[in-house]
Amino acid sequence: MQTSAIDTKQLEAALTAVQRALAADVPPTTLSLKCLDVVIDHLREDGISETALQPLIDLKGLVDGKGTSSQKNRRKNYPPSDALLARVSAIIDLLVKAGYDESEAAQTLMRRLLAVGVQPPPQGGDARGWRRLLEWRSHLQHGLASIEAKTEYKDFTKELEEIPAGDRIKVVLDSNPWDRRQKKSG
Repeated sequence: MQTSAIDTKQLEAALTAVQRALAADVPPTTLSLKCLDVVIDHLREDGISETALQPLIDLKGLVDGKGTSSQKNRRKNYPPSDALLARVSAIIDLLVKAGYDESEAAQTLMRRLLAVGVQPPPQGGDARGWRRLLEWRSHLQHGLASIEAKTEYKDFTKELEEIPAGDRIKVVLDSNPWDRRQKKSG
């Protein structure tokens, strides 16, 4: 690995600028971005490859709020949309029709949602996400969900029915058909 002979005068000037900016109430994000730019540019000038710089570039994107591509796709700390919950409800219904227990189907899907960063529905009195998912589904079944959710449920159920009957369960368990960001195959 290459090492860089860092100019101490440049670093001292950068630290002085940070101190002045802090005293002037400049947002820390702005300072962080400027410091990362200086470090990245200095390392580039010293011949460090773009591949080696990628972690710093990704860090800059996170600080800037743009995130890396994997970070942008995460929904952590955001509640799921009604449309997503409607699609998940349709899959639970499919699994129940195939003989799965309702709670088993909900637990399976909730684990998969959490694994990709999707939070449980925020409403519901139960701490367990899969129970809140079932409660949301119950509201949908009783006509208490949004029009968007009802429409998405109906449309997605039709899409699931287009999958050959013998393959439906395998398809929903081997992929994430509820995730609209994935390209449809075939």
